[in-house]
Amino acid sequence: MIPRASYLRRDADDGGFLPIVVGLSFRNPEFHALLTDMQYSRLFLIRGAVWTMGTFGFSVLLRVLTNIALARLLAPELFGIMVIVNSIRTGIELISDVGIGQNIVHNPNAENPEFYNTAWTLRLIRSLPLLLVCFAAATPVAHFYKAPIFASVLPVAGSFFVIAALGSVAPNLLQKRIRFVRLSIYQVALSVFSSATHILLAYFIPTIWALVLAAAIFTAAQSASSYFVLPNVRHRFQITREYARQIFSFGRWIFISSVIYFLSMNFDRLYFGKIAPLGVVGVYGIARTLIDLVAGLTSQLSNNLVFPIIAASQATPRDQLRATLFPKRLSLLLLSAIGFATLTTIVDAAIKILYDQRYQAAGWMCPLLLLGAWFSMIASLNESTLLGFGRPLYGAVANGFKFAWLLVGFPIGFAQFGILGVIVVIAIGDLWRYIPILAGQIRERFSFVGQDFVATLVMFGLVGLCEWLRWGLGFGTSFDSLPTAGTR
Repeated sequence: MIPRASYLRRDADDGGFLPIVVGLSFRNPEFHALLTDMQYSRLFLIRGAVWTMGTFGFSVLLRVLTNIALARLLAPELFGIMVIVNSIRTGIELISDVGIGQNIVHNPNAENPEFYNTAWTLRLIRSLPLLLVCFAAATPVAHFYKAPIFASVLPVAGSFFVIAALGSVAPNLLQKRIRFVRLSIYQVALSVFSSATHILLAYFIPTIWALVLAAAIFTAAQSASSYFVLPNVRHRFQITREYARQIFSFGRWIFISSVIYFLSMNFDRLYFGKIAPLGVVGVYGIARTLIDLVAGLTSQLSNNLVFPIIAASQATPRDQLRATLFPKRLSLLLLSAIGFATLTTIVDAAIKILYDQRYQAAGWMCPLLLLGAWFSMIASLNESTLLGFGRPLYGAVANGFKFAWLLVGFPIGFAQFGILGVIVVIAIGDLWRYIPILAGQIRERFSFVGQDFVATLVMFGLVGLCEWLRWGLGFGTSFDSLPTAGTR
């Protein structure tokens, strides 16, 4: 029997005692007892949420300010080019994704150097063919979008794969250990560096290369700095057959999910690039960036808190675990409902003030996309619990539902209502994604459907109230600037 004290270490970076998971099985009863005592305490979860939301809030503010500055310095067409390049690069990356990061968080052997060196080596090997695919795709993409610049930009963007793969897996180990303070500080520092780099280059080189070079410099800095977050983690080329088998076994559904995820999350950008001028694509990219920042908070909470806790607690009875998370999850959803309603009501006015005339169309896009982002937030929160149980299949099916909706809805929406129809189809998309995830939660006996329904009613009720107050004060509503049906 291992004394309870041996599980603990005083960690100055995280300001408290945290469990050491090295060499311990997640199914060890005493380790589970410690998790129950510590990690599910109200203080631990609140502290994790506060750190995550605080640092994420700072990052959101920083990225919004950076976005505004770049919009002043660069033309919408440049953002449109990068929207398409980043979407293609993401798609190329995800066609071979086996969930290296998710494997490290989920696998009880991840702290073993043989495991994380195997993961690091596989990631590095994988990056080389991805670079070659970018080179091969450059000319066909340029012909497809009738924009020669893609032939030059896409190969450079492909080098990001190799640069990123050279980085350490230490941030994933921080996520596994639920050391949210150090992880949050690391992410904030990178955000500051990224913003400064993008603005400086855009000021001195107001072309597409400002965005490309800034992304390359940021990726290099991210890879280099990852070796300092856990200095005791050292990498070497190594492939252990058993650990490689475990990675691919868990990752086979991650791969399927990633491919479908790409199609469901990026098909809109690629579709816009074909039906609309690059300037419109750039404006839509600005709107999506702002909305994704809001939805990203839930992603941060899910990845840095919910997913690791669920993954570390598979020995806990489902009913007990659900009862522990239920009130905290409800509080998060109700606070989010207030935030979504407020933002939906004011976002168009904020865009009018902060962006010049070239970007004003984002003002009518954002309220619709925000309403859709609510369903994205709930779906992501629920998907993280299923992933924590080692059930990535549900996420793959959910993204398949969403992609099928987009594939059918885009042509119909555009034919009937123009760009407005496409935006409405996008906003509804995550509602379809929610349905299979809910089915998975019911099957896993870990459903929050009643809570989700109540929180959704509260959110839409608050939106209606805020819009009524705004109209009553003589400012109209946030939907007054919607284009007429059929507007291209």
